[in-house]
Amino acid sequence: MNLFDRFILTIYSLVLIVLSLIAIGVFSNVIHRSWVDLFFTDIYGSTTMNLPYLIVAVVFLVISIRFFFSGFRGRRIREDKAIYQRNDYGHVSISLETIRAIAERAAKKVRGVRELKTQVTTKDLGNIISLRLSFDGETPLPELTQNLQAEVKARVEAITGLEIAEVSVKVIEVASTDHVAIRSKRVE
Repeated sequence: MNLFDRFILTIYSLVLIVLSLIAIGVFSNVIHRSWVDLFFTDIYGSTTMNLPYLIVAVVFLVISIRFFFSGFRGRRIREDKAIYQRNDYGHVSISLETIRAIAERAAKKVRGVRELKTQVTTKDLGNIISLRLSFDGETPLPELTQNLQAEVKARVEAITGLEIAEVSVKVIEVASTDHVAIRSKRVE
């Protein structure tokens, strides 16, 4: 659901809450019957068309129809995104999640990598692996990034048989020394 639909749904819900509270007040006799009679007399007593009430009713009808049909649209079964290829024996489908896990496993073996987030996308240019990471602050970045790109590309291609067009690396931070010390204690 996009931002516009959420905004409209919020307004729609607030109006329905107010109308529900008014209905509860009318049916429990908290709102006096004479006020209700006065309101409906004002609406029906006029010989001309009540344009504001008509516009509000049409807007609510359109919003209700939109939400009704969007409810059906959202129930489609979503297919797992995957990369499909054909070989001599038939079709092979490898999910992007599988490729992501292989890339992450390969990246964690590279010296200097601390924390890592991986994303795999397929585009017209080919399969792209994007890595966002923090590093130990001791390994030279050019060496770290080149080793990381080469290792991830080679490992994913060797395991999956897919061609990886690009491995992009974004270094987002230097891992804190406390985090490195805690991690090294766990290894020992």
